[in-house]
Amino acid sequence: RVDTMKMTTKKLAFLLLFLPLTLLYSIFFHYYVAERENTASVILGSLQDVLTELSFTLSKNLDKEENLSAIRPYLDRVVAQNDFISAILVVDNQNILLKTDPHIQKIPVKEGFIFTQERSKYEQLLHKVGLEGEIRFYEGDKLKRFGLIFLFDKESLGVYIESGKDKYILLFGVMPLLVLILIALLLKYYMLSPLERLRQYAYYQSVVPDVMKLRELEAIRASMVQSFVRLENEQKELHKMARTDLLTGLSNRNALHEYLKRLFAEHERLGNEFALLFLDLDHFKVVNDSLGHDVGDKLLRSVAGEIAEVLRIQDFVARVGGDEFIIILRHYHSVNELVHVIDRIQNRIKKGWIIETQPITITSSIGVAFYPKDGSDEVSLMKHADIAMYEAKKKGRNQFYFFTEALNQEVMHHIELMRSMKGALANGEYQLYYQPKVNLTTGAICGVEALVRWIHPDKGLIPPNEFIPLAEESGFIVELGEWILRTAAMQKHEWSRRGIDIAMSINIATKQLQDMNFLAKLDRILKSTGANPKRIDFEITEYVFMDESSDNIALFNTIRKKGITVSLDDFGTGYSSLSYLKKFPIDHLKIDKSFVDDYNTERGAIFLETIVKMGQTLHMNIVAEGVETKEQMEALQKMGCTYYQGYLCSKPLPANEFETLYFLSEHE
Repeated sequence: RVDTMKMTTKKLAFLLLFLPLTLLYSIFFHYYVAERENTASVILGSLQDVLTELSFTLSKNLDKEENLSAIRPYLDRVVAQNDFISAILVVDNQNILLKTDPHIQKIPVKEGFIFTQERSKYEQLLHKVGLEGEIRFYEGDKLKRFGLIFLFDKESLGVYIESGKDKYILLFGVMPLLVLILIALLLKYYMLSPLERLRQYAYYQSVVPDVMKLRELEAIRASMVQSFVRLENEQKELHKMARTDLLTGLSNRNALHEYLKRLFAEHERLGNEFALLFLDLDHFKVVNDSLGHDVGDKLLRSVAGEIAEVLRIQDFVARVGGDEFIIILRHYHSVNELVHVIDRIQNRIKKGWIIETQPITITSSIGVAFYPKDGSDEVSLMKHADIAMYEAKKKGRNQFYFFTEALNQEVMHHIELMRSMKGALANGEYQLYYQPKVNLTTGAICGVEALVRWIHPDKGLIPPNEFIPLAEESGFIVELGEWILRTAAMQKHEWSRRGIDIAMSINIATKQLQDMNFLAKLDRILKSTGANPKRIDFEITEYVFMDESSDNIALFNTIRKKGITVSLDDFGTGYSSLSYLKKFPIDHLKIDKSFVDDYNTERGAIFLETIVKMGQTLHMNIVAEGVETKEQMEALQKMGCTYYQGYLCSKPLPANEFETLYFLSEHE
């Protein structure tokens, strides 16, 4: 019987030990697995957000496949700033175009990037190799698609997700000893009830248990409280990271999305409107290209701090792209108050900056859209503010512009033109018109300027000031300019064959000259058309001469060696500088019409005569543009101007009409 009682006691003791231990192990293991899954889910969501933001930024800023290498430092910075990414690849099908890890030789199999619903987030991070996104951009009018791949750093992921594992193992190892001690004491009062409270807390974390009477249980309770507090803080930190811009510390696109959702809901209840500002730094790319991305990043952080300091407590700011910020202004009493805030923002940004001993001056352009007047959802508001911002840039930058429906229609019209321009070239809708250049001394037509015209089959003549700026902005000007150059050279050769041996002036855009194949294309055109380069003149705007590099000067010297002369167009309206008149091989100065119109005022006459005398001193010919009256012509003759163009002689004419005009003038 003693043996039987002893055996029964052992069974009871074992049973009393086994049941509580099983319960506690279940509680802690369930919590550990759940927290591990939550942590994995937050990490995966954060990585997906980084991939989405990077894909958006690259798609927006990339315009040519050849420029892929320029984004390498940006990809390296993303990898360096994220412990969970081991490498980033840019791929085209099975070809690796760009990689941050030189040791990677091939692209992982496609199945490594497919996340299924059957597996948990933890299993996905454990078994998958990475995430895959897409870069979409237009090269000209051709849509390019490249894959953007994040490869996981398995070691960092494992360390981070399993960081609490040792602590739980320690708790599980100590627990049996504690349970044995507690069973030896008052099982019900000192152990069972406290353990039940701990179980409830482990499951629900609703009410923190009171201080335990047993020191061992109190240690467990305190450890659980600390663990839950720490894990809750970690969750909050990961949540914050997913909604914070890593570079500036401002809110990011995710936080902006959540903030706008709250504002939309508030509007439904209260009917409040707000203003959404799209701010973009002017010429920020120049800072990055000339001073480096480190200086650019520090400038962005400084600008972000200034914007945040200017805003009121009820306002909101987020960085949504490289140098793009979204600002939301609320609770303003009038547009004047809104304008005052915008002025303060722009004035703070355009102050002088010193970044790593480098003095930097930068300005900003801001587009403004109102909710709900200019858009009732996030997409339309952002789109319309973006349109207004670009209008501010078109008007000279360092200013702001309010979105209007008329502006929106104008932008849609421009988009339609941009889509039609390339097709118009293939369909033969472009024509060259020719405006005579007249010798002021003899009155003879001594040259002609080739001017492109777009004759649309439905809309008729589309003015050059509508489509030329769009062609320059989109890069289509390179292709169109090549057509203009070839067509004008062919016409020049044809006229020479028919006895019209006059100089042909051709406008050359800045982007054409920046094309590394420009000289090769020029040689092919001259050879194929048979045009005499010594009777061809290139008209260049002052913007080209801002780059006084040796390469740019060498380019113009090469053009001159071919016999082609160079005219400086619209002199006095841009970044006029006497330095490039000395450094660059310029043959002719063309005075803009706005100065010719002012010929009959004292200051206007002095200005015109000064340009003429300066050109003569530098052995340059002077061409006055936009001459419309006999009085203007006579004034220019007295000043010693060489040539003129304008309606006084003729408007731009098609080739056949110009021929008629030329032969008539020869017989007069």
